[in-house]
Amino acid sequence: MSDFASVNASNLPEVAPSTLHGFFGIIAGEPVETSPPLLRPQFRGGLPPRVLRRIREYVEAHLESSISLQDLADTAGLSASHFTRAFKQSEGVTPYRYLLQRRVQRSLELLAGTKLALAEIATASGFADQSHFCRRFRDIVGVTPSSYRWSTR
Repeated sequence: MSDFASVNASNLPEVAPSTLHGFFGIIAGEPVETSPPLLRPQFRGGLPPRVLRRIREYVEAHLESSISLQDLADTAGLSASHFTRAFKQSEGVTPYRYLLQRRVQRSLELLAGTKLALAEIATASGFADQSHFCRRFRDIVGVTPSSYRWSTR
């Protein structure tokens, strides 16, 4: 006889009704109330807040130019490998991914607010060329830059 035969309602763990409603509401296609997601998980360790702020300011100030991992590590006063681990622990993404996300965010603003050509937006956002910009934009946003621009009009 299996172990499952001995399971009955009296020895199951207590589950909050809201949890069950949320689970079954998803199955039934009903809207489900959820608490707002945390912006980023809280971790112990990582970079101190002042160093993290300095890194963010550096990225914002130099977004349109080439930013190397060594530039960021020097700004933090750490070796490249230690900086990468500490940054990922603090932000939840690698420095390269963070830089891509910030560049795509800048391009979203430019696509919605200007009539610049895609090649000009790519350069202003710090991408090497329009092709690289379009690939990374589609990876992160899920649609092409042209499609996004048309959807904002």
